Amino acid sequence: MDEINKLISTTLQSNPLTHFRLKNLSALAETTEDHISRLGMGLSMASGRVDADWLPTPINSEIEIGRWIGKQLRGRTLFKDDLTLWMALALRHQTPSDYEEWRLILRSHWERGVEMLAKVSAEEDDWLLVVKSCLPN
Repeated sequence: MDEINKLISTTLQSNPLTHFRLKNLSALAETTEDHISRLGMGLSMASGRVDADWLPTPINSEIEIGRWIGKQLRGRTLFKDDLTLWMALALRHQTPSDYEEWRLILRSHWERGVEMLAKVSAEEDDWLLVVKSCLPN
């Protein structure tokens, strides 16, 4: 229970590239970065295990992103009232051993999912097509 309270109160810091992507995706979708973050995290968790030290990789259109800083996102904002659900989804593929590893795994899923959305949006300029391409056939 202590880990849950810590995670809901934590602040996750993204890589600057993830922040850049969140801005672009939220503009494309005409929604908040928080919504994009949760969608991305779900996509990543559906894709399986993620390394705790996972880092985003620029795609061709992102070689020069300028001077961005990482996005800070509060656990309460990202997880809402669903932290135990997010934790259960993560446990399908891996078993974080302590609070710090939980933080790293959840952050990695968040950033990997945003990258997955960014890769699709590099090919599609219609948000509905981006979302449709993420659905299983």
